[in-house]
Amino acid sequence: MKPSELLHRVRKRLFDEVGSRHTQYWSDYELLVDYGNVALDKFFLGVRKLIIDSNTLVDLAGLPLCSVSLSAGKSVYPMSPKIIEIDAAQITVITDPVNQVTLVKPMAVMTVGEMDQRYRLWRSIQAGDPRVIITDMNSDSLTVWPTPELTDTTPALLLTPTISLTVRRFMLQRFDMVKVGSEYVPDDNVALTFREEYHESLIPGILAEAYMKDDGETKRLDLAAANEKKFEAKIESAKEDLTHRMQVNRGVKSRLAFR
Repeated sequence: MKPSELLHRVRKRLFDEVGSRHTQYWSDYELLVDYGNVALDKFFLGVRKLIIDSNTLVDLAGLPLCSVSLSAGKSVYPMSPKIIEIDAAQITVITDPVNQVTLVKPMAVMTVGEMDQRYRLWRSIQAGDPRVIITDMNSDSLTVWPTPELTDTTPALLLTPTISLTVRRFMLQRFDMVKVGSEYVPDDNVALTFREEYHESLIPGILAEAYMKDDGETKRLDLAAANEKKFEAKIESAKEDLTHRMQVNRGVKSRLAFR
């Protein structure tokens, strides 16, 4: 669904719920950009697996998404705020560039709390061969432990290692308006890059935000609550559906592996 079509459907629902006289009190910018992006964020955070990505290297601002090049003596690496969570990680090191020999090893993904439970003295280990990514030690960053070092005792790090990530993330683009002639219209170049059957699920989320607009003609707490409840149900439905799809896919792959 294109953003313009989504906006059209939102306005139709507003017409159905409050009548044509009241729909003029919300601008296209408010409905699509202000409320649409809030609903989009809530939907992605609620479902959490709308986009699972292991291929996109950087976001539109150039910040790392699925690939991080490590440097000696550096443990903290800025990451894209588009990342919701990291599912898996592995480190790849070119040990012999002449013969194109690489070493690939999985890395653990942990929180600070998990590190404290598993490695009680981890904070005292300053440098070594990286084997863990700590996700919640620094905002919009990942922390590599131990800190990479270049020494004769860690030959695998004599050449720059790279971490490859599988992440759950937001869309890279957000709803916006563009000027065409003297008017601003929805930017239909913004693609909703998740399953199309969930696109319409954003509508009650947008309406819930719209009815919270602090204006005598628009604020309807009853309709805001009703649409928020519908939106939460859409989030749970999408989450269950995607969980089922992933379980089916894993079962198919498992059966194929034993053929």
